[in-house]
Amino acid sequence: MTSDARADSKTERIAADIRDAIRDGRLARGDLYSSRELGERFGASRTPVREALLRLADLGLVRIERNRGARVLGPDGRGIVELCSLRVLLEPAACRSAAGVLTARDDEALAAEFRIMEERADGGPEYFAADERLHGLIMRASGNLRLAKFVAELRQTLALDSRHSVPRQQPVEVALQDHWDIVEALRKRDGDAAERAMRKHLVRSGDLLVANTSEDNRALVAEWRRWLEMTVPAGG
Repeated sequence: MTSDARADSKTERIAADIRDAIRDGRLARGDLYSSRELGERFGASRTPVREALLRLADLGLVRIERNRGARVLGPDGRGIVELCSLRVLLEPAACRSAAGVLTARDDEALAAEFRIMEERADGGPEYFAADERLHGLIMRASGNLRLAKFVAELRQTLALDSRHSVPRQQPVEVALQDHWDIVEALRKRDGDAAERAMRKHLVRSGDLLVANTSEDNRALVAEWRRWLEMTVPAGG
C-alpha cells in the first residue's frame, strides 16, 4: 500500500469514527470540537482529523469554524433533499453498469442478502445491515470504487437520524418488493430494468425521507418534486 493510500485509509477510518460518534450521541449536535480534542479521542494526529472533518463538512455533518474547530450539525431538511437527489443521480446508472458485469457468485451474494432482509423483516439491525450490504455489492460491481465509497457515505449520513430510516416509515413489503425487482433485473442482466427498478426504489425512499424532515416541510417537498420532474425520465 502506498503512503497516499494509507493516509486515505486513515482519513476514512477517522471520518467513520466521527460519524458513528455523532450517530450515538458521543459527539453532541451543536457542540464545537477542536481537531486536537478529536485526535486525542480517536487516536489520530491532526492532519487526518482535519481531512476527515472536511469530508464530513461536504456531507453537511459538521461546520468548520476558522481557528475554532468543527461544530456538529447532522443533516437538516435541505441536506436530506440534496443527499436523496445525489442517490437518484448516481445509483441507477451504477446499477445499470453492474448488470453488464455481474457474475454467478455476485448473484448468489445478492440473493443471500435479500433472504436476510426477508427473514429479518421486522426492520431490526440485521435488516438494515443486509440492505446496506446489498446496495454496496451493486455499487462495487459497477466497477467504480470511488462511487461505491461515496454512495456508502451518503447512506450512512442519511442513517444518522432515526427519523430518516425509510424501512421504519413504509410497509416492509414495499421495501422488499423494491429490492426484489432490483435483484431480479440484475439476475436477468437487464440493465434497463435494473436502472428503472433502482430509480423507482430511491424516488420512493426519497419521498418518505423528505416528507419526514419536519412538521412544516411543504416547501422542501415541493422542491424535491420539482427536481424529480426535471431529472427523472418519464415513466421512471
